[in-house]
Amino acid sequence: MADIAPQVRCYVPLTPERARALLDDGSLLGDLVAFVVTDSVRRSDPGGDDEGWEYAALQDAAAYCLEQSEPVLVAAADVARDTIDDSGPTGSRVVVHGPISMPRIASLHVGDDLVGTAGEVSQADDVIELSWYDATELADVCALL
Repeated sequence: MADIAPQVRCYVPLTPERARALLDDGSLLGDLVAFVVTDSVRRSDPGGDDEGWEYAALQDAAAYCLEQSEPVLVAAADVARDTIDDSGPTGSRVVVHGPISMPRIASLHVGDDLVGTAGEVSQADDVIELSWYDATELADVCALL
């Protein structure tokens, strides 16, 4: 049996153009900014657990969308560990060397502003409210954009 490269869940912020390209072409090309649970993330919350660290990485990806003045749209994808470059600064931000094909996309996370609810960052806890979509609902998500 052939060795299978370990997979890592990453959160890839998508622009509307990248979301449509994913829908039309079935993959995301190029070097992609993404957010993952890194050793730095684990060290920043030593009492945390996998679920909490994953949530933090997802929130970082959503915040990145806002920083870029883009709608909040994040694809959760499972990629081979060796496609991730985490040699940059500390935190959850990394670069994923694409392509990421549609079958690697596990889900989509959409800012609630796109689905007709409040969708603003709560000043009390800095949480960006997100709605979950299955990857098969990409066409519906693109319609929201």
